Amino acid sequence: MSDATSGLPARLVLDWRHGTIGELAPCVLCGLPALNRSPVRNTPCHKGCAEAWITAHARDAADLARLVRACTPHRVPREG
Repeated sequence: MSDATSGLPARLVLDWRHGTIGELAPCVLCGLPALNRSPVRNTPCHKGCAEAWITAHARDAADLARLVRACTPHRVPREG
């Protein structure tokens, strides 16, 4: 049962729509083969591993927001 006063969500979902796919390489978090590349760091990483790591390591809601921002690509303004 989750602590309702913690302020942390039960399930985090990152926006990796701009992530890429590459050759199979070990995930930087779990070590299993991954095709996904982090959209921010371009390193092999499963999206689920990144979400689980952030959820497990966030100390509070503010830290969670900081970690999500660090793992989400910045929007690039459209030209024209």
